[in-house]
Amino acid sequence: MKKYGLICLLISCVASLSAQASSLDELYRDIVRSDNQGYLPLFVKNRDIPDILIEEELLKQNLPTTQHNLKNPISDVVNLSNDRLIREQAIAVANKRWQETMIAVRENRVTPLELQEITSRVQKDDPHATEILAWMNARGVGVPLNLPEAFTLYQQAAALNVPHATENALKVYQSMSPQQRRNLKSASGLKI
Repeated sequence: MKKYGLICLLISCVASLSAQASSLDELYRDIVRSDNQGYLPLFVKNRDIPDILIEEELLKQNLPTTQHNLKNPISDVVNLSNDRLIREQAIAVANKRWQETMIAVRENRVTPLELQEITSRVQKDDPHATEILAWMNARGVGVPLNLPEAFTLYQQAAALNVPHATENALKVYQSMSPQQRRNLKSASGLKI
């Protein structure tokens, strides 16, 4: 019913405005003007503008003519790659690599690749990676047993707000030999 009423309205408007409007577009503009007290909104004014505002010929005319632009002037201007999709794929690959690294740590089969993945994340202040590397140093998983390094890493993890990192650092400190404690204190500049 609404379509029938709209068609009748359009026909009556065409009949009344036939002297003023010579095309349907002009008729539409006249109807919008009458509804808006003579004002023609911007979306109606720009109906004739094509979707692509920059034509290739205009683009070629505006580009400076250098040797690399003579081959394909459009290639420097238009980027057809989907950067978001590329970033999402890179994140998915990194997450998969991290999951495989965690499985290798759990199964005590850490290779230099997994160790490099963990240390690179520790250098970027990743709290989870810092805690994992501290645990590996405290247990000797994938790396030689190194309690002072584990203590330092647990302190770094505590600074990154890792839960129970301070308690783990204390446990590692308590399990150190007196010589390791002295070396740790002298390296940090603390008085014995």
